[in-house]
Order: sequence, then C-alpha cells, then structure tokens
Amino acid sequence: MGEITVFTARRVITMDPSRPDGTAVAVSEGRIVEVGDLGSLQPWLSRHPHTIDDRFADAVLMPGLIDPHLHPALAALLLACHWIPPEPWDLPHGRVEAAEGKDGFLARVRELHDSIDDPNEPLVSFGYHAQYHGEVLRPDLDAISTTRPIVCWQRSFHEIRCNQAALEWVNAEEGAAWDPYIELDSGRLFETGMVWSLQVLASNLMGDGQFDEGLRGVRELVHRGGVTTICDAGFGLFDMDVEWESLVAVMGDASTPYRTYLMPQVPSARSKWKDNTLQYLEQFTERSTDRISFVKAAKVLADGAFIAQLMMLGPPGYIDGHSGAWLAEPDRLLAMMRPFWEADYDLHIHCNGDVGAAAAIDAIQVLLHEHPRFDHRSTLHHFGVSTQAQIRRMAGLGVEVQANGYYLYQFGERFREAWLGDERASLMTRLGSARRHGVSVAVHSDLPMAPVRPLLAAQAIATRRTREGTVMGLEEAVSLDDALASITIEAAYQMRMDYEIGSLASGKLADMVALDADPYEVGAEGLGSIGILATVVGGEVFDLP
Repeated sequence: MGEITVFTARRVITMDPSRPDGTAVAVSEGRIVEVGDLGSLQPWLSRHPHTIDDRFADAVLMPGLIDPHLHPALAALLLACHWIPPEPWDLPHGRVEAAEGKDGFLARVRELHDSIDDPNEPLVSFGYHAQYHGEVLRPDLDAISTTRPIVCWQRSFHEIRCNQAALEWVNAEEGAAWDPYIELDSGRLFETGMVWSLQVLASNLMGDGQFDEGLRGVRELVHRGGVTTICDAGFGLFDMDVEWESLVAVMGDASTPYRTYLMPQVPSARSKWKDNTLQYLEQFTERSTDRISFVKAAKVLADGAFIAQLMMLGPPGYIDGHSGAWLAEPDRLLAMMRPFWEADYDLHIHCNGDVGAAAAIDAIQVLLHEHPRFDHRSTLHHFGVSTQAQIRRMAGLGVEVQANGYYLYQFGERFREAWLGDERASLMTRLGSARRHGVSVAVHSDLPMAPVRPLLAAQAIATRRTREGTVMGLEEAVSLDDALASITIEAAYQMRMDYEIGSLASGKLADMVALDADPYEVGAEGLGSIGILATVVGGEVFDLP
C-alpha cells in the first residue's frame, strides 16, 4: 500500500447503510481504505505513512454524483447551434435567457439572421417548443428569409422546423418520398424525418473543430454538476469512430475530472454493421482506457419523444387528438433486443408513453421465457407516462426505472393544460410507486434535454415541485434517501458498477463530491441550491473554477 491521504470533512455521507456517515475518508492508490473518523482510522494510520488533508474540513463529502444517461456527442453538436430555449440555461459560453411567446421566439431568430453577413449561411437554432413559442411553421420562417436555410431544432432534438431554403438544404423532398414524418408544407421533420436531416446538419455542425469545442463545453458542464461518472447512453449516434476519436482527445486523459462509460445505440450500430453488429461492438470494447470504457449494455428505442409529445399513448390519448410516433414498433423492438439479450447484454430501453412502456415490458417478458436470465437489470429510460399495472409487472419481471426528473420540473404544467390533462401530467415519472414495489430508481439528465445538475433532479423527484412552484402528484414523490440514492448508488447499480462507485466504502474507487451544505440539513427542497466545491476522482482533487 502507498501513502494514505485522509480527507477530513464536517460530515461524510457514504450512501452505505452499514456505515452511513463519518468525518474522515482514508484513500490510497485511488481507492478508499476506510471511512470513519481520525480515531477509528488509527489502526491504518499508526502503521502506514499518511497525510491529513483538511481542505474539506468545513464541507460535506458524499459519493461522486453519477449521470447514467447523457449524450456528449449530441450536446456537443447542439452547443454549436444558437440557443433559443423556453427556459434559461447556463452554458459554457454564458447564460442564455428564455424566449417567451411566438413573437419573442421569431424576434430572436430574426435578430440572429440579421447578424450573419452571408445571406446563404445556414442558421440553426435549438430550443423551439410549441407550448412556449406557439406553432412556428415554414411560412413563418420564410417570412424571415427565402435564401438562408433556417432550421429551428425542437427542444427535444427529435424534431426540426424548416423554411423552404432549409428543406432544400437537407434534401427533404427526397426523404419525404418514403418517410411520412417529413411534412413539406409545414416544414416539420420529426423522429425518422429528423434523422434524415442529420446527414446534412451533423456534417455542418461538427466540422472545423466545432465538435471538439462542444465536447470541451460538455466537460465543463459535467464538472460543474459535481458528477464523477457519466454514461453516454447512445454512443455512436452519428459515427462511432469519429465520436471515439474526439472523446479520447477531450475526455480521455487523467486530467478529466470524471469517468466516462459508453453504451452503444443499437439502431445506429446496426445501420452501419448490420448482422455483424455484436462482433464489431466487442472489438470496440477492447479500446477502453482508464477514463473511457464500455459497459456491457445496449440502448434501444421504442416510442417517440416526451418533450415533443411524440410518445405513444393509450386511451384517451392526447387532448388535441394528435398521434405519437414509433421509433421501433413492438415486433421490431423485440427483434432488435433479442440478439443482445442472448449475448447477456443489459438492455436499456428508451420509452416515454404508456404504450411505449408496454412494448418494452412485453418484449422483456418474451425474452425471459425464450432465454431465462437472472439479474438481467433491464431498465426503462425516461419513463414519462406509465400505469400502476405496469409498475407491478416491472417489479415481477425485475425491470428497473431510470427517469428524467426534469420532465415534471420544466414541463408538468404546460403539458397538463395542452396535451395530457391533470391526472397523467401530475403522475408523470411515477417513481414513488416504483419504489413502493421495490423497483430500482435512478435519474439522469439526458443532456441536452436537461442540465447536468443531479442535485436539482433529486430535488424534483423528492418534492414534485415544478419550476413555477406548483406541487404535482405528491403521492409519487420519493424519500430524501431514495432521491440521493438515485444519483449515486442506484445509478451505479443500473450500470453494474455498484461494486466500484456509488457509495463510499472500503475498497471502492475514491470518487467523491464536496458540497457546501448537508443534504440532510437543507432537506429535499434545498437540494438544488447546494453548491459544488470540488470533485475527487481516484483520490485526486479537481476544484471548481
């Protein structure tokens, strides 16, 4: 054993019920020796060289926070856009204020248009949302310019709105010949229609060093949030080789203040490698480094986006009568999952509506009968709208929940009035019921769908309070303990990394976050306002600027 460093703190929260707290953590060679106090650590300290590090003496230490589902490549791509969001964001390049109403949104688009000298240079913005900005369609954008391509990326990423010049730029007419999700008259491309546009949009936004610059912005956002572990739950969205090269360049060395795990996105991988997908993914895992490595898990997608309200809903459907969209119909979803299930991959399924959740749960039940597995840790991601019956089935099948706590916080009230009604909007992300039935619950940001602020996400699921201050569906709140577990040990469990991270205990990686307040003193309502002082990865301290 090398020299021991002892970090002292006002309190150490371990997230391990066997030894829930202490005032000191002993670390050696990147791992925890023991948690306790200076007295209880003496059997180690009396026999080994050691130093006492008191820099966190007035702070609270807890396990490094985990964001088990975000998208570095996607966030990097969108950071190259002009942001016009319905809520304020603190981005690496500065604060972006919210745009209000249709007039306010279009005024921002026009202002950006007027600021670009070249009349043919595309203008791509991110953040448009009909519930905040009204319906913005092709004629509205044509009124700003008929020569410059104008693309307004919807706040969910799953949809864009285009002027005529942008439709021509992304070859929309060619795609519309086979894709019903491309509407030329309205200028609306969604789900697979949006994916069609990526062949042009991605190359435009990822070139000239923009992609690496965007990843550096993601790196800053992750560190700001007190996060020491992230999982790219959709690696290879654009191109695995390109993404890998940039991830290693920006996030791959020991100066990176967090660890990155990669989970391949099956549809993208299959489009490239077809029936040889599993073979190629196994070759990719051999590239793992100290800071970037792979989990043996696969990401598949069932129904459409929650934020764009393209999820598949059962009766009574949407208030306005519109329909959702499948990303993979139930039969195709099952066929996509089967080879990974049989190869013992954990399956992580994007599903937002109750019909999407039903398709995922049905598929898991079929696979369990075909090829029984124990401890399969299948996980439903996002989990916007669900039913009590589905929660019971999930508990019986061993299915877990990884939700987006930001859904209710940001969108609860707007979606109640426009699309879902009070009951389903109030009970979105039904996590209280999940915990009552013993289902593992973690939360994620899905960056850029939500900011990398795990403590804010924990606050949201423990209080059920929206950004406007309204409490919705309090019966579905989780306890403070469960909220903190959802961003530490439960997130680690769902990644099969709970033996290494997620709690502070002897032998585990010395990954911690230093806080300026005690979560148990400020309570659930105060979690989002706790300040992040520093992170510790493998015993090395990374101060926040």
